[in-house]
Amino acid sequence: MNHYLELLSILILLSSFILAAAKRIISYIWIFRLQSFLLVIMAGYLGAVNFRKEGDIDILIICMVILVVKVIYIPRLLENTFAKVAYKVEKDFFLNIPISVLICCGLVMLSYFSIFPIDDLREGVMKTYLVNSISVILIGLFFMISRKKAIGQIIGFLVIENGLFIAALLSAHSMPILVDLGIFVDVLAGVMIMGVLVFRINENFESININKLRNLRG
Repeated sequence: MNHYLELLSILILLSSFILAAAKRIISYIWIFRLQSFLLVIMAGYLGAVNFRKEGDIDILIICMVILVVKVIYIPRLLENTFAKVAYKVEKDFFLNIPISVLICCGLVMLSYFSIFPIDDLREGVMKTYLVNSISVILIGLFFMISRKKAIGQIIGFLVIENGLFIAALLSAHSMPILVDLGIFVDVLAGVMIMGVLVFRINENFESININKLRNLRG
């Protein structure tokens, strides 16, 4: 079981690198959808194992919620928001793509050297899980601050939440359903609010570049 989960965590981390190298806003949405689908596979596999061993269906329910919310609904909501704005390509990164990818590699190394010296973790594979999940969180945070378009920052926020979910799921191999459903409600509400803000920013400034907000300062 650990080999499959480790492979899926690596693929999710790889999708974060692909996101950091993407230029088009529509690519951000599709890569997030792919990452969330990999998360569905991970949760579904772990949920099936738990159901067979313990009869626990909590993770399977969470898997279905992820499928509906993160693979279907949120990407569709972002696509509808994207269709209403003028810009199709991120032309104004704070950092160019090669430097961004190198920084992402540095974040993975930072996670590795921070996690692997910890002796209290149960086994080596757990350290790998944590390195991969924390790297996804850090890359999501970096993605938020390295993009000037508001939709890119929404995607970064969602990637951070994916990384937190992976860390919690793989560390405990279980998840209290009420806690996670509460998180999903918060994430969904946050994305809907940010989607409205993106539309309003574009409507008022004819751009979704957040630097335009500096014009509001007196």
